[in-house]
Amino acid sequence: MIDLPKPSSPPIGAVATRPAALKILVTSRKGGVGKSTISANLAAFFKLQHKLTTTLLDLDLHGSSSDWLREARPIGVVVQHHPLPLDLGRKGAAMEARRHLRHAAESSDVVIADLTWSDALDGNWLFDYDIVLTPVSMSGIEVAATIGFLSNLHWVFESTVRTAPQLIICPSRVDESDSISKIFTSQTFPISFVLSPPVYNYKEAKFLFKKDYLSELPGDQGTTFKTFAQSIADVGFAHMRSKVRRNISIGNLSKVSGDSAVLTQFMQQRTQSNVPKANATTTLVAEAPRPQPPEPPKKSGLFKRLFG
Repeated sequence: MIDLPKPSSPPIGAVATRPAALKILVTSRKGGVGKSTISANLAAFFKLQHKLTTTLLDLDLHGSSSDWLREARPIGVVVQHHPLPLDLGRKGAAMEARRHLRHAAESSDVVIADLTWSDALDGNWLFDYDIVLTPVSMSGIEVAATIGFLSNLHWVFESTVRTAPQLIICPSRVDESDSISKIFTSQTFPISFVLSPPVYNYKEAKFLFKKDYLSELPGDQGTTFKTFAQSIADVGFAHMRSKVRRNISIGNLSKVSGDSAVLTQFMQQRTQSNVPKANATTTLVAEAPRPQPPEPPKKSGLFKRLFG
């Protein structure tokens, strides 16, 4: 089980507060990329695998992720559906979003928000989160659209004045024949990011909607989703510790969050790519793992406790 980052000691006589919640926003500007699937099943992962109090905050009008969790096998995830009132303008929508997030975080260890991004939203709201997770399908057009979306928000993720959320890009609905490395290394991204392990497009997963969860699939299918979800947990809780301690860089993530192949590869890539190019930012990605042959890999640390 993950140890939650502890807040600094309160003054004598102050009322004790619970540890800060890990806040994850799953968002993209385009529908149909697996955003709701990831949101619902990531919430289920934190509840089932780590026994953490978890809230799904569905901010989309259609409410697909909240429908999934409300009608599937009950596991104790708190589900809230609060479509953002975009007609109130940027400030009004942001105020409502912050209010719902604050209330959810007061009683949860983990809050996962699901939102289709709109240009009517205020980018400053992203600073309220520890992680911004953006799913992208394996299409050149889709990846290019994601680059454009993130370019408009580069000032958030590159902020030196406020604590920026960690950006994670997730290859979603991936077929086993897709070349993840090729499609990402052939593009120039405006900002650095962590590339998560993929979420595969297994046909069995299509029958789980409103019934069960990806992490509960047997064999490689469930294991690959757990690998993806654990990488998000590793990055998220390390990011929270960095805010508490104020002296942990992303290069030290593995020292505070357990073993994670995706973070190890990311840090190696970061070290190798430390010289920026003119008029462009260096792309920092990790090679996404693919399903392995039947022989199980060696496990250690947190993964051993989870999957052993």
